[in-house]
Amino acid sequence: MAGSGTRRWRIAATVVAVLGLLAGGAPAASAAEGDTPADVVAAFSVENAVELGADEASGLEDLADAASFGTVHRVHAWRASLIAGEASDPVSAMDEWVAPILSASGEAVGVYRVWRETPDSDATFAGVDGDAATAAALAEVAAGATVVEDPTIAAWYTLDAGMVTPVGSARFDDIRVATPIDRVAEIVSARFAQNVRDAAPPVGLSYESWIWAGIALLVVAAVGVGFVVRRRRLPA
Repeated sequence: MAGSGTRRWRIAATVVAVLGLLAGGAPAASAAEGDTPADVVAAFSVENAVELGADEASGLEDLADAASFGTVHRVHAWRASLIAGEASDPVSAMDEWVAPILSASGEAVGVYRVWRETPDSDATFAGVDGDAATAAALAEVAAGATVVEDPTIAAWYTLDAGMVTPVGSARFDDIRVATPIDRVAEIVSARFAQNVRDAAPPVGLSYESWIWAGIALLVVAAVGVGFVVRRRRLPA
């Protein structure tokens, strides 16, 4: 029985580690926190937003009215330690930034994302989302706020003085009001643990099959509700 318990713990730890990487979507940032870097500012392009919005097949035709960007926010992700239930160092900054796309009238019509593929590269276009509700919520977030994304449930938060506050709302979100980070760690850890349990294959499959079935299912789930609806790599 003890051996079975140890095996289950190792499986859960493996899947949680994979999900910790999924939650960020880009390499962890090496640059110091502070003002938005020049290469990031340059990567936000109204021309690109309009070009993408003109493509009706993308479902983002409203972006054709793009005129400017709101405040640029650096994206943070939950650390693997928080997913494991430890709240002392809850987030890490990613080499990824987002900003609401604004129409000529100032209305938020979408969210634009840029990233650095490696810490040493210049920021480039990463994705655009026509979710106007999320864009409007991000437009209300103050400059310099710690903005956290949980792509596994399509949710955004701010973190300030140990309190996690939802940015807008999401159908799948389980943190709906300002919540202390200790409680958030419990909620997020329990959700990920439940995902691991739900990913268990039928009785009789091998130990290795248990691991890979769980990872495969959770990868599909994370990708299915991820933020980026269109991603392309620009030429060097």
